[in-house]
Amino acid sequence: MENILKDKINNLEKAIRKTENIAIAFSGGIDSTFLLFMSKKVLGNKNVIAITGNSFAIPERELNFCKERAKELEIQHIVVRTSEFLEESYIRNDRMRCYFCKISLFKMIMSYIPKTYGVAVGTNADDALMVNDRPDILAEKEFEILSPLRETSFYKSDIRQASKFFGIDIWDKPQTTCLATRIPFGNIITQDKIKMIAGAEDILAENGFKGAKVRHYGELAKIEVHREHVALLFNLGSIDKLVKEIKSIGFRYVAIDLEGYRTEGSYLKAEDAKQNSCRTQC
Repeated sequence: MENILKDKINNLEKAIRKTENIAIAFSGGIDSTFLLFMSKKVLGNKNVIAITGNSFAIPERELNFCKERAKELEIQHIVVRTSEFLEESYIRNDRMRCYFCKISLFKMIMSYIPKTYGVAVGTNADDALMVNDRPDILAEKEFEILSPLRETSFYKSDIRQASKFFGIDIWDKPQTTCLATRIPFGNIITQDKIKMIAGAEDILAENGFKGAKVRHYGELAKIEVHREHVALLFNLGSIDKLVKEIKSIGFRYVAIDLEGYRTEGSYLKAEDAKQNSCRTQC
């Protein structure tokens, strides 16, 4: 392990040790999984709580992973049903959607966690660079949520490398985001849309395309797999069967994005570029 990463790990352990008692907002992604592992390593399992929001927009497989991993680590795990779907500010799905979602989540967490515990999230240093595309970070600041990985300059690549070193088996797990990110801004979020997205992504995962995303454009399902897997998708002998299964969920059309998977932030930048171009031409 490189000395730079060793220093970051030492700094992370110091930051965690300051809290004495910590509650991790545990989503099952590599960031919060690594933070949960390190918190137990530093504070012991008696001083760590994992708390997971059971949202309609979180795939069931991720919730199950959280339950299993917390059990393996012998850490108290609290699962709370979130209520963001009751908030108009969330379901209208504008660019502040993640802010309203996190506000709802943090309020819920605070009602379950003892006041002696600090609440921490797995936000990393890469996320801090995209603060304009991450309104959820504003919610973190408002609720004084701890962000040890970001504060100790842990980038995603550092987290993966350190996770591999410590033998965390999901060190190479694809990035996971809530299913609401598959619905374009300005289109309201409904539970029916979320169900369709979850079903389509489960079909892709069962066919070997883990981490694939399905964007919901009304009657159209747009498939995004990692770019190196696009050719594999076309070469799949059972692609007709795959399309038929996705259509059976309720989609009328199925498309494949030749550019592969992109983050929501990249969509935002593309939209901003389009608007700026329009302003210039006008």
